Amino acid sequence: MRSIGAVCLVLWVGTACAAPNNPSKPNTSPQRTIYTCVDAQGHRLSSDRPIPECLEQEQRMLNRDGSAKGVLPPAQSPEEKSRQDAARRTAEQERLGREAEARRDRALLARYPNLVAHDLARTRAQEPVTRQIETAQRRLAELEAESQNLASERESNGKKPLPQALRARIAANEGAIEAQNTILRDQQAERERLDQQYDAELARLRALWAGAVPGRLGPLPTPASGPPTRASSSAP
Repeated sequence: MRSIGAVCLVLWVGTACAAPNNPSKPNTSPQRTIYTCVDAQGHRLSSDRPIPECLEQEQRMLNRDGSAKGVLPPAQSPEEKSRQDAARRTAEQERLGREAEARRDRALLARYPNLVAHDLARTRAQEPVTRQIETAQRRLAELEAESQNLASERESNGKKPLPQALRARIAANEGAIEAQNTILRDQQAERERLDQQYDAELARLRALWAGAVPGRLGPLPTPASGPPTRASSSAP
């Protein structure tokens, strides 16, 4: 009986040794990928790496056992790459623009924490422009009075040719009136530009004071550029 038991034990051990690996144990050997495609001539190609003849089309990716593993998308054409690069640049510019707007909004809040501060800044910005407008208006009134006197002198001269000195004074008066009118128009345009600027800032500030997130309100409207400020003291 012992002999028969020993023989059975040997047979069982041999069978166990000859048995395949435990199927419950995971297979850790790397799975190599097979790439397959049909080229432009209709030939089916396979390789263990991406196939150069099929770079402009999809390539199927298979496991060694033939099961599907995935799809390798086609390589980008130069035009597609250019479009993608342009889209990336546009997105980056938009991101930088939003960041710049957020910085401007935070700076605006720091400069004008309330309505009183903004109104005071508007008044101070308008003061030199208002002074130049008032100066130009006073000078125009003087020139217009002088023009009336010159007109009286011209009438008193009758039909005789005007003296050279009178002609020179009339020409100087007309040139000075034109210059002052130009200054007046420029300063009125500058005052309007400043009002537009501070009105746009105030609308932005009201939203920010109410809790709007800096950089989320879009670009701040830019008023039309006004003419350069001219000093009335240098005008005739």
